[in-house]
Amino acid sequence: MRSILVLLLLLAASTGQAAITVVAEYRFGESDPGALPNTPGANPSLPSVGSNPLTRNGTPAYSGITPRVVPSALSMAFNAGSDRYSGAIVSTATDNFGVEAWVKSNGSVALNATLVYNGNTGNSGWGLFRAGNEYGFLYGGVVLDGVVPISTQWTHLALVRDGGTNRFFVNGVQQVAAGGAPNPPVGNFLVGGNPLVATEGFDGLIDEVRVFTFEPGQFNVLDLNFGELPPAVSVGSPLTLLLLAGLLLAAGGLALGRRLG
Repeated sequence: MRSILVLLLLLAASTGQAAITVVAEYRFGESDPGALPNTPGANPSLPSVGSNPLTRNGTPAYSGITPRVVPSALSMAFNAGSDRYSGAIVSTATDNFGVEAWVKSNGSVALNATLVYNGNTGNSGWGLFRAGNEYGFLYGGVVLDGVVPISTQWTHLALVRDGGTNRFFVNGVQQVAAGGAPNPPVGNFLVGGNPLVATEGFDGLIDEVRVFTFEPGQFNVLDLNFGELPPAVSVGSPLTLLLLAGLLLAAGGLALGRRLG
């Protein structure tokens, strides 16, 4: 009986998801036909959500080393230098947006590195950044905030601007809550490097890049791609109603059986 009640609670909780709208997602392998470990990254690499493919520069390559908590078969390995993927900006939002990615550093802390950026790192937009030996976030021309020491283990990073507050998360835990607004994004969407600053290439692995938006006040930390959750189901959908009805009938039958026994 207790297990059935737990299932009911989990199902009810799942219906509370989907407050965000994913506008771009790059899984680096899962959407690229013929992708295999230790082969050059596709050119272009295709999004799993959105319509903007990314052009390869340098020699990024697929890796079979992936975050264990998400169902990912491949990631992308960047070797600093000119390695990067780039395309058109994916969002012009300046509030109520988020950008997230899984990253695994090779341990280099030389200079800085662009991880994921939407806009121009010099004067517009927003993104995830490595400032020396710290992971943080950048608003081009506004603020660079490095807050958490890098790790050679897979790390989930997320920047969320939520109702005028900048929130930076590491492995699902908020590290920063601060003010300051980004300039409207103009430029490119970048992963792993920066064409404007040749020394800002990342040396390591990047996977599961997502950009999303949400209605004011609707963001929940559970919306982050840290520990992949099952897709949300609408409360009023036929599937949900059938599942709930089945579980309730099972619970009632179990209780009746115990009484008769």
